[in-house]
Amino acid sequence: MRICIANMLLFVSLYMLFPVLPLEMADRLGVPVSDTGVMFLFFTLGMFLVGPFHAYLVDAYKRKNICMYSFAIMLAATAGYAFVSNMTELLLLSMAQGVAFSIATTAGITLAIDVTNPTKRSAGNAGFSWMVRLGMIIGVVLGIGLFYFGEGLSNVMQFKNILYASVAVAALGILFVSGVYVPFRAPIMTKVYSLDRFLLPRGWIPALNLILLAFVCGLIISLSHPFLNSTSISGLTLPIPFFAMVACGFLLSLPIKGLLFKGDKTFRIMLTGALLILVSMLILAPETLIIAAILFGLGLGHIAPEFLMMLVKLSQHCQRGTANNTHLLSWEVGVALGIAAACNLDTDSLLLTAKITAILILLFFALITYPYYRKMKIR
Repeated sequence: MRICIANMLLFVSLYMLFPVLPLEMADRLGVPVSDTGVMFLFFTLGMFLVGPFHAYLVDAYKRKNICMYSFAIMLAATAGYAFVSNMTELLLLSMAQGVAFSIATTAGITLAIDVTNPTKRSAGNAGFSWMVRLGMIIGVVLGIGLFYFGEGLSNVMQFKNILYASVAVAALGILFVSGVYVPFRAPIMTKVYSLDRFLLPRGWIPALNLILLAFVCGLIISLSHPFLNSTSISGLTLPIPFFAMVACGFLLSLPIKGLLFKGDKTFRIMLTGALLILVSMLILAPETLIIAAILFGLGLGHIAPEFLMMLVKLSQHCQRGTANNTHLLSWEVGVALGIAAACNLDTDSLLLTAKITAILILLFFALITYPYYRKMKIR
């Protein structure tokens, strides 16, 4: 529970920044939002650059310390956004944050597996993934909420308040990691550079499908499209963030999935999730924002955890951490690409792109991902 909460807080801290960073940096640096959207590609680049060294770091050193130190670097990088003065600094800081985030999440996944009873690791993986996704949604809601709450303040103060909150949440995450008891484990000498705990080669098709799903999430996170964060009820316009309603749907998905699907019903659960996301994107408009958001949350709650279990079942027993990290990396790549794309699209183009991608998610799963999974799964 401690490591799950710590990682949830890590995602809350990071995703508080995602909706507002492109706008704030564009305003501060005097450049178009399309330019600052590139920072998310550099964030992803940082994750990939350090990825091949994951196995060496978590095997050669104390995993708990690696997790805490990378958390601390994330915290420092977050605070660093207050001092950015040009595009070069912004891109380098984003890359450094991507490196630290990648190491922190990999170490967190490994710790979660280490402290979980071997007979309950699949359930532990699912719970860990669910908490991470919840942290993402909470972070987006808090970031947008703090932005609108400080509307009377200057842009600088609005952003600083979000930064302060993000740093405080990351610091709380470090405290939770420090309380995790990890039994002694002798260091293991492994290759400095490898795919272990980075990418699962057998999982590349589900990973592509997951990137498409996360891409849709990224498209609708950014504050570059204000209509996603206000809705009309009986003629009254209210500042209700899209992801606040997504959170409601996401929380509802847990009991609904438990009631409707018993046992291993991977195909039906994921197909239902993909259909819900498709319907959500098809009806997404200012007038139907709440319904679309709840349906999106329901779909996300159905399909995202199942992608993790699919990757785990495609892995060998000793590759469980690699499967988890492949799931996480695919998600972050999709979100980063989505936010970067949203910064370059007008509203009509964004809605059309979201609809087309939602159709691709469904078709890719039914025609390619699931048949591949049935053929290649190991357990």
